[in-house]
Amino acid sequence: MDDLFDDIEPKKIVRATDPLSSKIAAQTTPSGKSRTFIYDEVIKAGSRGVTLKEICSQNDLQMSSYSSRASELERLKLVHYQGDRRDGSRVMRSSKSEIKLCGKCSGVLLSFYEFKCHFPGCGG
Repeated sequence: MDDLFDDIEPKKIVRATDPLSSKIAAQTTPSGKSRTFIYDEVIKAGSRGVTLKEICSQNDLQMSSYSSRASELERLKLVHYQGDRRDGSRVMRSSKSEIKLCGKCSGVLLSFYEFKCHFPGCGG
């Protein structure tokens, strides 16, 4: 991959033991466009973050087709997970997004609707 959003070579996506349909899909799937799409959605979500499940349900996409792209973005340190979840899925945030810290204990503030500290005993 010369450019971050270039397509991945098909031979790096499939295993020798994969069925023919997977090998064909690896040659025709635009992994670079998929990765760009996921990254753009994470950027749009801002500090609130977004889950892969939310991205896929809002755009009528199959999670299995995009979960590898999210993993690639994490491996490239473009997205990160702070540990919070929504609807059972991890919340992704851009590594460039602003992270809010608790003024009392300096822990990362997490929440779905409002930012509040989740560190035991803090109450901030």
